[in-house]
Amino acid sequence: MSYLFFSRRCASYLGRQTDLPAEQETVLAYIIEVLVLNFLNIFFTLLLGAFLGVMPGTVTCLVIAILFRHSAGGAHSNSPLRCAIVTIAIFPLLALLGAYLSRLDQGVVDMLSAVAFGVGITAMIMLAPVDSPAAPIISPLRRKKLKYISITFVGLVIAAAMWLRGSQWQYAEMVRACITLTLLWVSFMLTDWGHKIMTIIDSISLKK
Repeated sequence: MSYLFFSRRCASYLGRQTDLPAEQETVLAYIIEVLVLNFLNIFFTLLLGAFLGVMPGTVTCLVIAILFRHSAGGAHSNSPLRCAIVTIAIFPLLALLGAYLSRLDQGVVDMLSAVAFGVGITAMIMLAPVDSPAAPIISPLRRKKLKYISITFVGLVIAAAMWLRGSQWQYAEMVRACITLTLLWVSFMLTDWGHKIMTIIDSISLKK
């Protein structure tokens, strides 16, 4: 596994200071890279959302995705950098689409929401949790617990969307549309098609 320059340098410095074995230094480089890239991808995702004028929707998409990511799982990229690129691109675009849908007749969002909630419940019951080969879920009890949590989250976002439908908040309809779109996205990432998309992304070389 290759690491970015900064993570190798930081891990090498810390390894020299603490006399870490080479294999532990490699693990440390990976941890540093994941932490830094996670911070940067959230920062740049929000920055792009602000630039596009859809900050509330982008925050909504991120929060919903993070909730389901840690319970339902889903398709993973083999590279934290590629994962960051996907995050930075997808969630502001979903927020932009949500902003567009919110300007249409309310019935459009109602219909899309009904579809999304049906798809979401079905996906969580039938597919969640979806683990990764690098971190398989071995315990049947933990797998069952994560499935229940995922289904509960669907119920919570349904309740939030229903509350927002009658809210006078200026961003209520946009946030409701973003909840719907993100639920569709996280459900899609549980499927074989979601895994195929990430496989295609992983096959793209980032080196010149």
